[in-house]
Amino acid sequence: MSHSTASPGSAKALAGKPIVMSRTDPADGSSPSSWTPRESPGQDTGRVYQSRRTPGLTPAGVAVIGTAVTLVAGVVSALVTDGLGWLFSVPFILVSAYCATEVQRGHFRSALVMPPLALLLVALIVPWINGEADGLRGWALRTLTELAKAAPALTAALIVSGAILAWRRWGPKRA
Repeated sequence: MSHSTASPGSAKALAGKPIVMSRTDPADGSSPSSWTPRESPGQDTGRVYQSRRTPGLTPAGVAVIGTAVTLVAGVVSALVTDGLGWLFSVPFILVSAYCATEVQRGHFRSALVMPPLALLLVALIVPWINGEADGLRGWALRTLTELAKAAPALTAALIVSGAILAWRRWGPKRA
């Protein structure tokens, strides 16, 4: 990898401004071949290469993080207590709030769709973890019971997520 120094003319144009060395991205898609100075975007982050991607969780990221935390909380709650109780509710509400806080701006819907789907998945597997799924009818009854027990947690998660997303959408704009 070769490093080239900036030409004297380009250094004068950026004099007094923070300079970040970044790769030049050729339009033809070939690999970058040189380092060129450019003005730092607002503040010097100390990074050599600045990412142009949108920060935040993608819908897939929301689904993976939300479902993983919800599953772990559900399994732990089912093993420690007799179903989906407070040991499930607290992490479930917190991960829903986290996903609403970190989701990318164009994908707010995913933060509101994840909690009910993750809760349904957990409610479907909890009867087997507890060993209370006696046949299809027993499993269906226990699943509906777990959904009813977790309804306040789902309501709280949706209210908290909705409030965070509304604040991000219509709240004061950041500079």
